[in-house]
Amino acid sequence: MLTDLDMKVLQAMSKQLLLRKTEIARMANLTESDGVDVTIGRLMEQGYLDKVESLGFCYVITQKGLRVIKENNGEL
Repeated sequence: MLTDLDMKVLQAMSKQLLLRKTEIARMANLTESDGVDVTIGRLMEQGYLDKVESLGFCYVITQKGLRVIKENNGEL
């Protein structure tokens, strides 16, 4: 089950596809105290995000992540 915070992060990721942690937080209107690290970790464990190295560590949304957004919001 995805939380509202999980969905905010996934929606932010679906717009840019490749983001750093700070960019994810900014696009989802979150602060570090909102648990961005924990949320990203949980989404990675569930297979919705993956980590890549591109000028530092970045995160990408997976096909599974895009599908869950489409199923929950009917967007994309």
